[in-house]
Amino acid sequence: MKQNLLLILSILFFGQLGAQNIEISPSPIIISDVDISAINVKAHCRITNTADTTRSFRWNRVIVEMTEGWNVAVCDTNQCYVPTVETEMFSLAGGQEGPLIVYAYPNGIEGGAIVEVIVTDKGNESLSVSNLYYFNALPSSTIDLSKNSIKVYPNPSNGLFTIKGDKQIGRLDVYSLTGRKVAAFTYGHEQWYNISNLPKGIYLVRLIDRDGQQMITKLINKM
Repeated sequence: MKQNLLLILSILFFGQLGAQNIEISPSPIIISDVDISAINVKAHCRITNTADTTRSFRWNRVIVEMTEGWNVAVCDTNQCYVPTVETEMFSLAGGQEGPLIVYAYPNGIEGGAIVEVIVTDKGNESLSVSNLYYFNALPSSTIDLSKNSIKVYPNPSNGLFTIKGDKQIGRLDVYSLTGRKVAAFTYGHEQWYNISNLPKGIYLVRLIDRDGQQMITKLINKM
């Protein structure tokens, strides 16, 4: 009986580890000296489902910074999308990898862009990875923090959540998946934030440091 119990616990434990296996490489991607006369500039990476089963994913594009007049667009395993598309779904078989490309369109304008693409497992929306794409920008423009150093808790949320992590945070903004800001809060240590007035769904929590720089974006699922 004890051996059977240990076997079941082992299966559950390693099964949960396997469910988290979403890999993105390279990360981050830095494209310097963008030719503004080019029709588009490609930042290419690969996403891999290292689990044994087919999984469905949703990507969300977040524009951290971008020069006015520029556009960016995402390509996944299904197709390349126009710049107005900010989220889509795709699937990967077990062990399969596919492209997760961001195209920048300078439109002849001097400037740059920082784009974050967040990929979420549709079978378990608490599992996600993200990648940053820099065009004529350097990672120092966005504070580089470990994804595990800041947590949104609880997630899913019944309408209240808190931030566990870094004291550099100055404020947090909440966005819908279409990119519309729906709430904003000043950060406070162990403070709770109320989004009970928002409809049920998935939102982006963008954390900003005290100097106004983007720190990191997290997904929160409101029940």
